[in-house]
Amino acid sequence: MNITIIVDNNIVKNSQGNIVVNKDGIINKYNCNIIAGDILLKEEDYNKLVQSKYDSIYFTFSYSDTCDENTNYYNYEIEDFKQSWLNPEQQYVVIYIYNTDNKNYTKIYNPLPGKSYTYEYDAPGGSMRRVQKNLTKEQKKCQSKKVE
Repeated sequence: MNITIIVDNNIVKNSQGNIVVNKDGIINKYNCNIIAGDILLKEEDYNKLVQSKYDSIYFTFSYSDTCDENTNYYNYEIEDFKQSWLNPEQQYVVIYIYNTDNKNYTKIYNPLPGKSYTYEYDAPGGSMRRVQKNLTKEQKKCQSKKVE
């Protein structure tokens, strides 16, 4: 699946995740690998995922980043993961995750309830953007060009 995940402006290059589905109260979890720009599943699991309709589907994964000698570990849940994103004909999906405990994003984004992050995404069928508290530097720069 052509899905790119970007955390705090860094592409997730290698991680583990799960696609979790609920159908009639029965929850199944499908393990996957995240390799820069792709999510890889076993063929058998993929076939099960695309051949059924679900009451809900979401995506979870872990991520770590290292700065100097400090490593931070994060767990994320994409609650509105779309089953259509699993389609091999889907050209792309880009999921942007912002840690709201990071000083670069705390003044811009509100965290999801009970979480310390938020996310947005782009796909050919549409995009989802969160309401921001403030504009980013890039947005301010582009907005000032429009006024001139």
